[in-house]
Amino acid sequence: QEIIPGKVVGSHRHIRRLFAAGEVTGGVHGNNRLGGNSLLECVVFGRIAGFRAAALNQREGFDSGCLKEEEWTLVDLREVRNTDDKYGRNTREYRFNLNGSLQKTGLKVGQFIAIRGEMDGEMLTGYYSPITRPDDEGVIGILCRPDYKGGPIVKLLQYIRPGSYIEMKAMGGLKLEFLPSQGVFWKGRRIRKFGFLAGGTGVSPMLQISREYLNFLNMNKASKEPVDVQPNALNMLYAAEEENDLAFLKALENLESDYPLDFKFYPLLNQPPMGWTEGIGFVTETHIKAHLPYPPCDDQLFVICGPQIFESIMCKHLQSLGYSQEWYYAYSKDV
Repeated sequence: QEIIPGKVVGSHRHIRRLFAAGEVTGGVHGNNRLGGNSLLECVVFGRIAGFRAAALNQREGFDSGCLKEEEWTLVDLREVRNTDDKYGRNTREYRFNLNGSLQKTGLKVGQFIAIRGEMDGEMLTGYYSPITRPDDEGVIGILCRPDYKGGPIVKLLQYIRPGSYIEMKAMGGLKLEFLPSQGVFWKGRRIRKFGFLAGGTGVSPMLQISREYLNFLNMNKASKEPVDVQPNALNMLYAAEEENDLAFLKALENLESDYPLDFKFYPLLNQPPMGWTEGIGFVTETHIKAHLPYPPCDDQLFVICGPQIFESIMCKHLQSLGYSQEWYYAYSKDV
C-alpha cells in the first residue's frame, strides 16, 4: 500500500497497477504450507488478479465514469467488511468492483446510487450514498445495516457472495462542486456553511460530504491561492430511535476530535439508554436554532436525509424558521 498525505479518513490505498496472488501476498492459510494450498491460492486469487489487471484497458465510459443515470450497469461484489469497530455497531461495508481497475464512478459529491437484483422471483431495489469518494479508482463502497432496519434489499445483500453481480446506476442528489481556489458550489451558489439533518441510516451522505469538505480544507491550506473559509462549517443533528441505530458514530466522533473547529454533531435518541447525556426526543426548531447555522443566510445549505416522514417534518421546521426552499435539499425528492 501507499500513503495518502492529508487524507481525512484512511491514510493508505493500494498501489496502482500492482497485482499479486499466492504466497507473495503472505497467503491465506497461515503456517500451513501444503502444496495444494499454494495451488488453490494461485488458481483462485490469480484469476481475480488477472481479471482486474486485464480491466486496466477498459475504455468504455472511462472518461465519463462507470455509472450513468440513464442505464443500469453490472458490477461485481468485491468484498464484505464487518465495520462494527470502524463505523459503529451493526454495520457492514459492501465494496463493488467497477468495470475498469482505474475507472471512477463518475458521481458528484452528494450524489447517491440505486442497486437492484432479483431474489426468489422478486426484484429488490435499494438506495445508498457511497462512502467511497468520487475520485477513488476501480471500486465503490456502500454502508448498510445487515438487519431488518436496512430494508428489503438487505435480503439480497446477505445472499450474494464475492464475485456475484448486481445492477447499479447513478441517481440524483446534491451534486456539489469543489473547485480549487474558488470554493464549494451548489447550483451556482457558493456554500460556506452546511447544516445536516440526519435520521437513522440517512447519515451516509453527510459523512461523504464532510470528508470531501475536510479534504478540500487540507488542500486549500496548501494552495498558493487559498479561498476564505469559515469555522464551524459542518454542523449536524443526528436523530435515531435507539443508540444501536446510530451508524457511523465512531467515524463522526473521530471527525469531531480531529477537526474541532470545523465539524460538530449532536445526537438525539427517542429511547436513550441509562446514562445518556446527549439529546433526547425528536428534532425540534429549538434544536435547529441551537446546533445548526442560524439565522438564514445566502451561503448556507441544509441537507436532509432519513425516513420520508422525518424529511417532511424537517422541511416544515426549516420553512417555519424562515429558510426558503433554495436553502435546503431533501434526498427523498429524487427517489
